[in-house]
Amino acid sequence: MSLLLPQSLSKGLRVSHRTPLSIRHASLTSAINRGIRRSSHGRGARQAGEEGEQRATASRHQRRGGREDRGRERDDWRIKNEGYDEEEFIRTGQFRRVARDGEDGNPRRKTGQYAHTSTEQVPERIKNHVRAPSEIPYTTPASQFVFGTSAVEAALRCTRRQLYKLYIYQSEGESLSDSKVALRKLALLNNVPVKMAFAEWDRLLDKMSGGRPHNGVVLEASPLPQLPVTHFHRVASPEEANFQVELGVQSREEAAVNGTDTLVPINRPRWLSAHPDDPPSTPSRYPIVLLVDGIQDPGNMGAIIRSAYYLGIDAVVLAARNSAPLTPVTIKASAGAAENMPLLLVRNEREFIAKSKENGWRFFAAAAPGPTAQAAAVGTDGKSEDAPAAAQSPCVLMMGSEGEGLSGHLLSAADARVGIPGARLDMRLGIESDPARVDSLNVSVAAALLMQRFLQAPIVVNESEEVKRTKRGRRRV
Repeated sequence: MSLLLPQSLSKGLRVSHRTPLSIRHASLTSAINRGIRRSSHGRGARQAGEEGEQRATASRHQRRGGREDRGRERDDWRIKNEGYDEEEFIRTGQFRRVARDGEDGNPRRKTGQYAHTSTEQVPERIKNHVRAPSEIPYTTPASQFVFGTSAVEAALRCTRRQLYKLYIYQSEGESLSDSKVALRKLALLNNVPVKMAFAEWDRLLDKMSGGRPHNGVVLEASPLPQLPVTHFHRVASPEEANFQVELGVQSREEAAVNGTDTLVPINRPRWLSAHPDDPPSTPSRYPIVLLVDGIQDPGNMGAIIRSAYYLGIDAVVLAARNSAPLTPVTIKASAGAAENMPLLLVRNEREFIAKSKENGWRFFAAAAPGPTAQAAAVGTDGKSEDAPAAAQSPCVLMMGSEGEGLSGHLLSAADARVGIPGARLDMRLGIESDPARVDSLNVSVAAALLMQRFLQAPIVVNESEEVKRTKRGRRRV
């Protein structure tokens, strides 16, 4: 039999369309039988594979059950005969044999092998190669990272924030310092998780501190509370223990951080009392508050808060639109004083000053002495002949920016302007009277001097033993 192919197909096969091809004839019955045999073989192979897998699974379960039974029998025998570490079982759920006398608790360790003993300075494990996360692990989007030993310790002790986690870095071959050991204990007492960081974690801690020195200690916490206020209430007398503020508008989330307490305590120096447990014996006074406007340098802001806290200012008011935010850099510059200092936030300075004045508060603006400025007279007792401002009424001292000073609307609203005259500067001639052209102080230094003057803080003198012996000899003569 011959088959004629199409012309196109014959060209592809390089044969002539006249060339006959022989075809093998296969019966239909043989083809059907061959297909049945193949399908039967495939079903048999699949069935055999499934049965083999079931048998293997049952065998694995049987072996696993045998191991579990033997493990339970071994644990029961250890509990009965050797005892076990209950704390380890409660913490991890694993039975660990109690070490006998002369053993180090690890039966797998060979005799003479290095055995590490954990202490307060050296943790249980020292890891030399630890890969830190590529991104900073935030607990909340609003988390801040407080760094530096003093700032972290103050945050842990004052507990005005929500504390999330303490990171302590320990390099290879380093023993924990006493300060780090104390911070770790303080954090654990306050139920703050402690993360011991090793190896490459130092880079991540550098990111948390913004590249500034952190001394191997970083604390993740919520933002520092800044209570929004609109004005101050009237203070009835100098004997009051607190003064009240009018609370401003804040969201529910802000209230959870800042609180809603409207009473601010009035500070009384405790060191002048006869005994530490006795109440302060200093004369009563009206409250003194510091208002800062336009302070852009976080270092100056932290130094001002530190001086205000140390000298005894009752609260610090921050102008919301012009002052630098309370960043971790500011907290570190304050040496931790910001953690316990009452901080208030004012969004409308004009309204704040006007309503507070109606309630008896006086405002003093810090400014460079002008040609018509007069120095306050000082009496023989070292005090001003006029009664101090804090003895007459509650007062607010306002400090301006480093370069421009206070804003014009604050200067115009002040009851009086105060300044510190320079010893080498004639106020009547101006800056030309000094060849060096130094007409002012750093804002943090000027704030400290003015606050000390307003509070009339005394100077403490500690005489040496040699001076005391000389005075006793003169008295005898």
